[in-house]
Amino acid sequence: MTSVAILWHFHQPNYSRPDSNVLSLPWVRLHCLKDYLDMLKNVQKFPDLRVTFNFTPSLLLQIDAYQKGVCQDRQFILFRKKAEQLTLEEKIDLLRDFFLANWERMIEPNPRYFSLLLKRGKNIVEDELPSIAQSFDIQELRDLQIWVNLVWIDSLFREPIADLYARGKNFSEDDKNRVIDVQTKILASIIDEYRKAYESGQIELTTSPLHHPILPLLIDSNCARVSNPALTADFSYTHPEDAVAQIEQGLAVFERFFGQRPKGMWPSEGSVSTELIPLLKDKGIEWIATDEEILARSIKTDFNRNEDGIPSNPELLYAPWQVNGIRVIFRDHVLSDLIGFVYNRWEPRAAATDLVARIRQIARVLPASGDFLIPIILDGENAWESYHNDGGDFLNAFYDDLQNSGISTTTISDFFARSPSIRQLDYLYPGSWIGANFNIWIGHEEDRQAWKIVKHLRQSMIAKNISDQEIWNRFYILEGSDWYWWFGAEHFSAVAETFDELFRQTAIWIYKKIGVEPPSDVFTPIKRLSATLTTQPLDIMTPVIDGKVTNFYEWYNAGHAAVKRMGGTMHRFAGLFSAIFCGFDEQNLYIRFDIENHDIDAYDYILRFYQPTEWQLSLKECIEGVVCIKQIGEIAIPISRLGDNDRGIVEFVISALKDNVEIDRAPLLRFAIRRQDVRLQNWMV
Repeated sequence: MTSVAILWHFHQPNYSRPDSNVLSLPWVRLHCLKDYLDMLKNVQKFPDLRVTFNFTPSLLLQIDAYQKGVCQDRQFILFRKKAEQLTLEEKIDLLRDFFLANWERMIEPNPRYFSLLLKRGKNIVEDELPSIAQSFDIQELRDLQIWVNLVWIDSLFREPIADLYARGKNFSEDDKNRVIDVQTKILASIIDEYRKAYESGQIELTTSPLHHPILPLLIDSNCARVSNPALTADFSYTHPEDAVAQIEQGLAVFERFFGQRPKGMWPSEGSVSTELIPLLKDKGIEWIATDEEILARSIKTDFNRNEDGIPSNPELLYAPWQVNGIRVIFRDHVLSDLIGFVYNRWEPRAAATDLVARIRQIARVLPASGDFLIPIILDGENAWESYHNDGGDFLNAFYDDLQNSGISTTTISDFFARSPSIRQLDYLYPGSWIGANFNIWIGHEEDRQAWKIVKHLRQSMIAKNISDQEIWNRFYILEGSDWYWWFGAEHFSAVAETFDELFRQTAIWIYKKIGVEPPSDVFTPIKRLSATLTTQPLDIMTPVIDGKVTNFYEWYNAGHAAVKRMGGTMHRFAGLFSAIFCGFDEQNLYIRFDIENHDIDAYDYILRFYQPTEWQLSLKECIEGVVCIKQIGEIAIPISRLGDNDRGIVEFVISALKDNVEIDRAPLLRFAIRRQDVRLQNWMV
């Protein structure tokens, strides 16, 4: 029998500053309004559907703090303040922070909100903000205050304020109170509604370690060198006792809110290792989940897909496994990533039909005897911002098609309760659900700089014999994964600097609490930003040249540059090119370019190389390279065509032309392709 297990992962880190009840960022509140409760309501429309939800303890604690009124966030404070009383500094904060949403899906469909964005300018030029802020009148500021909240309320909960959406502008201060009433009711019901659904048996609830740390790195950070032997050995962090504390306290938080301990756990970022298993077993955890690439490396095989999307060795991937007494499932990352990164551009019903068809194809090739599980596991929050109607139309179509497909859904614990046949696994490859490695959290100098701060701080706490639980709880926050997600070059966010500041402020607070002078490095930003955000390739890669992002990690190892021009009210045109990627393997150089808010087919493109040799390639008449321009532009060029390249450097620009007139040109970009130095980061042991 083949079943489908869907696990939606809900996670937000701790956004609080020490000694303050004002959260620096609003994401807990906003995702409560848009995602958490409606995800449950959509499941409850289908009584036969079984789904698993994972709540991180750090998220539960902050939801509870909002419910009790013991915390609020900076954006909410600015929202509540009367528009006519806003200071110039607060107006600037509104313009900077009140457009942090998916522009295409959440802002542009609302004419008033979109017009306010255009008035501010699509890109921020800090020097212009004071004059722009003063150009906004009181009514525009109030409308902006309200719209930033309206777009984050899911359509399921808009009926009491439907007239505000219809009116669209000229809001009053009384309208703010109506919006607050809706928000308060949603926030107050989330945990209770999930508890009731959990008790009904339709859903299973699981959790993660307290502050979402990468547990294998706490146990022994040297495990990261298994997947990345090139990682410098100048640093190590070995504190399995902290991993135990994060697990135990996370379980205690879960039990506090839901009345019982969970049977399963989603280890943060699907990060696992063999050494983690006994720690989980000792705390009563019965099962965990991670990614298929972990299984592939653990048993030294592969799960490459054929043209129908069916993986090789499906009877291994979808079988239940057990490692030293803990049962493990391995998510199908292709199906999961389709939901996370691809189907948002599809018509919802077509996307649902495609997904269920893929599930049925997999079920058909699995043996008729035995129990098999197709796990779909992904973030249950952020993906929906890029879907029509917050993903509701897709989810309802998917659940409906799945319920009518003849393939049962199950919670993960129910599956294991009925499945007597378990394959034994002696070794669990250390890695995460991203590339089966830990590079994002320890692979860059910025990551290790942050870890060294944490290590020194911990040593200082031990030297001072600190037993104060409040101080240790603050310290455990610093071990969370989110800081290291934003440190390094892989990810960029408009609020990355806020994460950096929060991290260092927390460390400084602890130093002062324990009576130790903070070292100078905690006063210097860790995150290093550049004008074009250019990063270098991480490893060799071979994308599919099909003019679309075939999967989220296809260009993961590429270097990239954010080349969108900075603009404001004086510079409305933001440029055609938004990002350019460059990667390579043993045969080819690969270049990708993204065009934002323009028809990519409306232009011709010329690629000009300046290093290692000067050379020009018209992509329209491409003979010496392979080109596909559809949703994105993708080019494969034989490295041999680049000429003598002992330095391992390429320099190029891309121009866009219309009617033989150059419309836009990306800046000169420089990337390293030192093939002789590349060592595969995802090697098999």
